[in-house]
Amino acid sequence: MKLRPLGPGDVAGICALADADRLPGQPACTPERVAALLSGRSTHDAWSWRQLATMRVLGAESDSGELVGAGAVGRRPSGWRHLLWLHAREDRQVLDGLLVNLLRGVRLTDPVSAFSLSTELTVGVEGLPRDIRPATHEAVLARGFAGTERWLYLRATAPGPAPAVPFRRRGRGDVRVELTPGDAVVGSAELGLPAPGLGVIWWLEIDPDQRGHGHGRQLLRASRQVLAEAGATETILFVDRDSPGTPDRGPALALYLSEGFTVVDRLWSYHRGGPPPDEDEPES
Repeated sequence: MKLRPLGPGDVAGICALADADRLPGQPACTPERVAALLSGRSTHDAWSWRQLATMRVLGAESDSGELVGAGAVGRRPSGWRHLLWLHAREDRQVLDGLLVNLLRGVRLTDPVSAFSLSTELTVGVEGLPRDIRPATHEAVLARGFAGTERWLYLRATAPGPAPAVPFRRRGRGDVRVELTPGDAVVGSAELGLPAPGLGVIWWLEIDPDQRGHGHGRQLLRASRQVLAEAGATETILFVDRDSPGTPDRGPALALYLSEGFTVVDRLWSYHRGGPPPDEDEPES
C-alpha cells in the first residue's frame, strides 16, 4: 500500500470510495462535490470549514494503482485539528495506515476532533454512521479517540398523511412552512431540496405554549406534503441525542417513528487530547 497526496486526477476514485459508504437517502457523489471537498469548501458547517488554515489530504493506493482509501485532516490557526473525512471501504488495514499518517506529528494531548463537521460528500451528515461503518469506528477508537453518539439519522420513503389544519409555505429552494390553525402561527419548519427526489426537514418546532395539542404531527405532515409536491420521493431528518441542558427528544422521535420514519443509523463524533480552544462562532 502506497500513501500519497490527492489531487484533481483522483476525483473519480474518491467518488467511488464515498459511494461505497453512502447512507440510504443520501445523493450519489458527483465530481462537483469532490472538487469542493478538495478545495476545503462545504455547503454545511461552512463557517467552520472557512476557519481551517491548512488541510492535509492523503490517499492510499494498492499495488495495482487503485485508490483504496482517502481522508483529510484540517488545522485551525489555534492548532485545533479536525479529521474531516475518511473512506476506505471499511478495510481496517487501509484505515489504520491512513490514520497513522494523517495524524503524524500530532501529540496525544493536542485537541483533535473527528467527524464533527459535515462535508460536501453528504447532505447534513454531521458524524460517522456508526452502524454501517463499524471498522472506521473501531479504527478511530484505536487511535485514542473517545466517541459520542450525537444524532439519529431517519428516513421515510412513503408519502405521509395529509395535514388536517391550514399551513402556509414561504420561500423557494430552502422553504419555511408555518402551521396556522387559527390566526396565529403556532409552529414552523425549515425544509430543503438538496438533490432531485430528496427532501430534508432541517428542523421543526412548535411554540412552547402551543405544545401538547397535536400541532407537531400536523406540522410534520404539512412539511412532507410540501416536499412531495416539490418532487421529493423520500425525506430525511436528524434527531439530536439528549444531552444536559437540552429538551427531551424522546417525544419528537416517537412522533417521527409513528409517522413512518425509520432510524437508519446513529451518527458519532470523536475527540482526542485537551479541550478545543474557545472560538467564537457567528450568531445564527
